[in-house]
Amino acid sequence: MRRTTLSILLNLALITSAGANEDLFGVWRDLFTRCRIAMETGKDFDATGLRDLGRDVRTAAPVTAHGVPFPLLHGYKMAEQRWEVPGARFVVVEIEYPPDHGKSRRACKLELAQGAKPISAGEENQLRTAFLAERDVLLGTGRYERWNPDPIFSTNLGVRLAEKNPSDCRVVSLMQIETRSQSPSFFATGTAEQDAACGAAPRFAHP
Repeated sequence: MRRTTLSILLNLALITSAGANEDLFGVWRDLFTRCRIAMETGKDFDATGLRDLGRDVRTAAPVTAHGVPFPLLHGYKMAEQRWEVPGARFVVVEIEYPPDHGKSRRACKLELAQGAKPISAGEENQLRTAFLAERDVLLGTGRYERWNPDPIFSTNLGVRLAEKNPSDCRVVSLMQIETRSQSPSFFATGTAEQDAACGAAPRFAHP
């Protein structure tokens, strides 16, 4: 218990020292927590104080392979709702996947706003520290378990709700960032329901 407490305090101290980036991490923590709570409880996303950017439909293209005459995975359309914090670098995207037997899985993620400055290596380190601090707190409740995505980026962190949510879904929260390559940096963080057959009644209109 003492080791966990020291780890939490150390991570929080590192975050506090972020200085000029404090607002970036404060906005991230607030929006990430709102996403996590919505997915874990099965309730609507709390958009209090955010600007509504509207709903849209995005198409995921089929997954194909050379020489295979049929798609490995069929394409599908996802309903999306977006919000933003005016003047901040993040936007929130709530995704609802196509209904399956009357149920739709959900995800809630943070993206960089269009035209926003990419995440720098220094910001990656401090966002990683922020995520670790949040994860330490969650693990300390006994209701979560460590769950890391595949180590394909420079940051690959996750945590999973130990029990299923009210929609009978496993729920994972993650952060993936890449700043080492010569390509533009990659940033993905948020919470999603897993399992193909889980979900609740659709909230959004689907094509």
